[in-house]
Amino acid sequence: MSTVIKIKRSETPNQIPGAAALAVHELAMNVTDGKLYTKTSGNVVKEVGGAGAVSLQTVTDGGAVTDNDITLNGANLVFEGYQENAYETTLTVAEPTGDRIITFPDASGDVAMLGDSLAFSIVFGS
Repeated sequence: MSTVIKIKRSETPNQIPGAAALAVHELAMNVTDGKLYTKTSGNVVKEVGGAGAVSLQTVTDGGAVTDNDITLNGANLVFEGYQENAYETTLTVAEPTGDRIITFPDASGDVAMLGDSLAFSIVFGS
């Protein structure tokens, strides 16, 4: 005869169990988020297993670098600047009709866009 083991669980998105809800080393799971938690002997609830708690901020704070391409599917790059306010610069790409490569030269200087007072255009061969 088999035994069914059920750990504490929740299906509420983003819900993390409080320290009072767990005994030391007891497991709890958020089924909706797919995350598993336990409480340490220091009375701290920690996520265990997997990479569910990893953020880009955590990776870059650790000084990580990559030599892999970064692919954004339909996403933009948004630059906030030093002051968090209502103004951002968003880099977006129109839906491509073929593979495109834009190469910045090995040089210093400013890049101006069409419509700027110092406008120029770049013509790509076909």
